[in-house]
Amino acid sequence: MRKLLLSGFLAIATIAGLSAQKAGYDPVKAPFGHGEDSVKCRMNLSLMTTSAKAENYKEALTPWNAVYENCPASSRNIYILGPRIFKSLYASETDAAKKKQYLDKTMEIYDTRLKYYSDDKKGTVLAYKAYDYMELMGDKADSKVVYQWLGEALKEMKSEMEPKDAYSYYMVASLTQFLTDPSKKNQYISDYFTVAGYVDEAISKANAANDKANADYLGLVKEGIVKAFVSSGAGDCKTLTDYYADKVEPNKADKAFLNEVINALGSVGCSESDLYFTASEYLYKLEPSAGAAIGLANKSLRDKDYDTAIKYYHEGAQLETDKNKASDYMMQLAGIFSNQRNFAKSRQAAYDALEFNPNNGEAYILIAQLYAASAQNIFPETEKRGLVFCAAVDKLQKARSVDPSVSGKANGLINTYSGYFMDTETAFMMGIKAGESVFVPGWIGESTTVRLK
Repeated sequence: MRKLLLSGFLAIATIAGLSAQKAGYDPVKAPFGHGEDSVKCRMNLSLMTTSAKAENYKEALTPWNAVYENCPASSRNIYILGPRIFKSLYASETDAAKKKQYLDKTMEIYDTRLKYYSDDKKGTVLAYKAYDYMELMGDKADSKVVYQWLGEALKEMKSEMEPKDAYSYYMVASLTQFLTDPSKKNQYISDYFTVAGYVDEAISKANAANDKANADYLGLVKEGIVKAFVSSGAGDCKTLTDYYADKVEPNKADKAFLNEVINALGSVGCSESDLYFTASEYLYKLEPSAGAAIGLANKSLRDKDYDTAIKYYHEGAQLETDKNKASDYMMQLAGIFSNQRNFAKSRQAAYDALEFNPNNGEAYILIAQLYAASAQNIFPETEKRGLVFCAAVDKLQKARSVDPSVSGKANGLINTYSGYFMDTETAFMMGIKAGESVFVPGWIGESTTVRLK
């Protein structure tokens, strides 16, 4: 009977809140309490910490409960170790009612921490509260609860969010609500742009601090958020155009908003719409930027004003702070020249792309393809066209050496182009030897090493 009563007492004490706190407790002036209370508090803190760090959570429970009730402002360890204790109890419990008590207690601990440690980052505390909720509830976690807590966390922390993957979890909760209730689409779209803006700012701060690890991690977080958005059905061209249609004109003097529109439409392949061009023109007038310049370049292409398009592509690349994006802009320009069969200008644009990103293997592959496309017209003797393919292979070898990601594509083209090399008999008749250097004339104007088949 005594054992049963003791067990019942401990259960009640475990789920008790601050109402059990001793009268007269002063969390600021005397966080450990006074006299004998102070001695007991310190002793229980020691017992709690020792047991919890040894992962003996059942033994840690009684001293933890004592300090939580009687001296809750004495140590942050109460709130760091508390969730571990109750999550362990939750995992080993089979009774649904008791599991619910342990869950509620875990959530309460985070709220109590904010009461006594108001200088802690509220957003971080709320994020870990949401994480523990998701961990304990599993598939039964309510996305609305996660959305609310992480929403409060992000509102508090913005681009300073820790833990950083809270951005992803919040967007998953937002997406879940949209997929469950299509009327939440505008909410999801709005959340996407808000959070994407926070992540972009966080990446910029990490780069400014030369913190490559965090910048790279945030980049992966952003990539996942964007992929989910694009595949969700909420972020198609028509939806975004409809969403922004009546918002651009009233906000034509808002640079941040116009950037958002351009980035949003561009992310779903909607960079040739009238709305995209309109936002780009307004933004360019306010402040020339890479996004605005590329928008105007696309508009010029649509209007077949190629000279203006070239001007804006170059300007966009110069204004772009992301060297990889700047390189891609030049590759787009190179592609335009290639389609016009202006091989020399296309090659120059590809070399410009390499100025921004020396490891852009696609640039070297494009140059190789330009050489191959003009092979028939370089030498007066058609038998020598194999030498042009040698020059093309030079570029393909360079491509795979600077950018392993294009090795497969480069190797495939090398195998194809090798079939066009001069054969040994033809080369002998023309006085050409394998391994010697020869000059390839015309617009190519460079030397290559002779290869024979």
